[in-house]
Formats: sequence, C-alpha cells, structure tokens
Amino acid sequence: MGQQVTPLQAWAARGRSKRPLFEQQDSIRHAILHSHGRLQCVAIRQISRRDIKLDNAFGLAPGDIVTIELLSRRTLHGTVTWSVAAFCGIEFDRPLADNDLALTSA
Repeated sequence: MGQQVTPLQAWAARGRSKRPLFEQQDSIRHAILHSHGRLQCVAIRQISRRDIKLDNAFGLAPGDIVTIELLSRRTLHGTVTWSVAAFCGIEFDRPLADNDLALTSA
C-alpha cells in the first residue's frame, strides 16, 4: 500500500504547484546586497522586470542606492522604494528584458 497523504500535505502540494517558482519556500534564492559600504546576505522573495522584493535586508530606507549581486556574479543596480523591518522593495535603474535569466535563476 502507498503512503497516506494528510490534508495538510495535500493543501501544501496544491499551493506549491500554483505559486511561481521564486515564491516556493524550497526554491528561495539568495543574493548579496551592497549598501552603505557594507554587504548583507539577502533572500530574493520576488523579482520582476522592474523591481525586486528582498528579505533579510536591514538598515535601508527609501531612496537608498543599492547594488544586488546575484550568485551568478551578475549585478543589478537600483533604489530602495520601501522598507519594513527586514523586507524591502527595490526598483531597478533599468528594467530587465522579458527573457532575462535573472527572472528565472540567480
């Protein structure tokens, strides 16, 4: 006999399959955030052509100029648009192309 699936496992599987890859807990991507002369390891929670949402980003305020270094060694430049606790949103200086690899892998 096969293993019985609990209602919680079934719900989690349904939810995971409907969410974009970058929002799945087991596919969190990391990057290095350069700001105020220091480096922080951050988690990419969401990325689009025009902006990115990060977690574990501390000490930032709207208007701060930052650089995000992806693990692929690619850098993205932008400005903090909002910051609440450890979360922040950054608007890129230049929008990414529709087929930019940063949208699917870091």
